[in-house]
Amino acid sequence: MTHFKTLKLAAIVAFLKLSSIATAIASQPTLDSLTPRPGSTTDYSDLSTIKKLPSVTIEAAIADVIKTILGWSMILSLAALVFIGVYFLKSRGEDEDTSKAKNMLKYLLIGILVIASAYGIVSGIAQIDFFKAA
Repeated sequence: MTHFKTLKLAAIVAFLKLSSIATAIASQPTLDSLTPRPGSTTDYSDLSTIKKLPSVTIEAAIADVIKTILGWSMILSLAALVFIGVYFLKSRGEDEDTSKAKNMLKYLLIGILVIASAYGIVSGIAQIDFFKAA
């Protein structure tokens, strides 16, 4: 009996969700009502905020995504640096663990240099305007 009540309640909740989604979709304005047409004399006061938005190119967006990923990888590498320091302290002078920590530190520093140079290259390339008229 309780399973039937639970099923009935789930069906009611699903119906209400679907009806609210259908209502939201039905109340969406069409594209024709939002965009001005050539020769139209209608005043679109809400379009004034759109004119203030910066123009973003696909190249700039890709560069920003790559730079964000490289920035997060740099943060993770700094966390790995702390982990290596803890591992080095836990080795307590044992030769095998100390050499492991030194190797990890060496490879981490190489990785940090690669990340930093990739960030610099992406930043430099993002500033070049390839389609600028000569």
